[in-house]
Amino acid sequence: MEKYDHKIIENKWQQVWQDKNTFSAAELPKDDAAYILDMFPYPSAQGLHVGHPEGYTATDIYSRYLRMKGVEVLHPMGWDAFGLPAENYAIKTGRHPRVTTAENIDNIRRQIKSLGFSYDWAREISTADPVYYRWTQWLFLQLYKKGLAYRAEAPVNWCPSCQTVLANEQVVDGKCERCQSEVEQRQMNQWFFKITAFAKELLKDLDKLDWPEPLKEMQRNWIGQSQGAQVRFYLTGIPGQEDKKHFVDIFTTRLDTIFGATFMVISPELARRWIEVGWQASDQVKKYVSEALNGRELERLERAAREKTGVDAGIKAINPATNEEIPVWVADYVLGSYGTGAIMAVPAHDERDWGFAKKFNLEIRQVVSPLSAGPVRIYDSINDALKKPPQDLESAIEDYEKIKAGEKIYTQYGILINSNSFTGLESAEAVKKISKKIGAELK
Repeated sequence: MEKYDHKIIENKWQQVWQDKNTFSAAELPKDDAAYILDMFPYPSAQGLHVGHPEGYTATDIYSRYLRMKGVEVLHPMGWDAFGLPAENYAIKTGRHPRVTTAENIDNIRRQIKSLGFSYDWAREISTADPVYYRWTQWLFLQLYKKGLAYRAEAPVNWCPSCQTVLANEQVVDGKCERCQSEVEQRQMNQWFFKITAFAKELLKDLDKLDWPEPLKEMQRNWIGQSQGAQVRFYLTGIPGQEDKKHFVDIFTTRLDTIFGATFMVISPELARRWIEVGWQASDQVKKYVSEALNGRELERLERAAREKTGVDAGIKAINPATNEEIPVWVADYVLGSYGTGAIMAVPAHDERDWGFAKKFNLEIRQVVSPLSAGPVRIYDSINDALKKPPQDLESAIEDYEKIKAGEKIYTQYGILINSNSFTGLESAEAVKKISKKIGAELK
């Protein structure tokens, strides 16, 4: 058998695919159609890195699989060419960005074609082409006119070398994926799209996705809409500051559990802002904040799911429902991008707070009890009942006793206990009455 020469075979078939437009999608596809879009590479470097074919191979496999099933697949390729990375590359090389971008596109296109991916090259685009970006500008203007684009202050990933903001996906182990510089967290004024206007639809469909839970949790935080209450906690024990002079507003979806809030957790982002405006935090707190912010939010959530970490801030907050002083902790399982960047921690009724309290030996106080020990379920038919039998009664009672004893977490709504004058109320009614009592703002 002659030696297999992959170059001859690959070049031959790649030419056949090109001549016959094998992977071109129809202008008016059939009902059974799919659109598979990769993240376009930046032509701000001379070629691909190993991460590009890793992702492109996965989508190519799926595209070919669908085509073999008779699906009309639109699988285009293009170039994310219109931004600071291309400008910085031109500055670095001392050449005009139009020239360097065109050269880099030619080389990267050659590399991608040599890998044999099934892209529809007839639909190749560059975001630096006026034919393309006139429509992105038009879309932005429509969003702006409808109040769906606005400016606000927010923490961002900043690369001091590239002089640009990075998406979380562009930060790898705390470094810029392009230049390997250490990424900084900065507070900057920038443009936002009002995603919360469509939050209900987005959250509903997110639950249908078969994705890892940490990734879905990050998406929920990113979508950023919840129904609940905003509550003010005054602070004490801040070095050099008068007690109750400063406060933290927190957002909670479970105001009915506030009597069980035995500690507060602030995000590393919020802690850093406090430090920047003069908080005399301990060296331990500063070290923790620096290390926690050296990474992406998704990595933090995944890490927090495995192991809880945190540090006592050395200050106290006053629970407005109990008037008790509770410790304030800094922990990376709370994100600066969600709510106000601070939470009231109710370990008896929240899984993450439970794990944190268990690790650091913090008080766990149950304040909501199940409505009943036994399961109650209404069925449409006898057959439906046979298909979905209720939980074993003995097991249900055992769970109920563990919850009552504080040995098991209970995250559902129920009847309030250990909640002063609100004891005995159901959760929904309690929320309204507690909000009036402590001056919480329902949202």
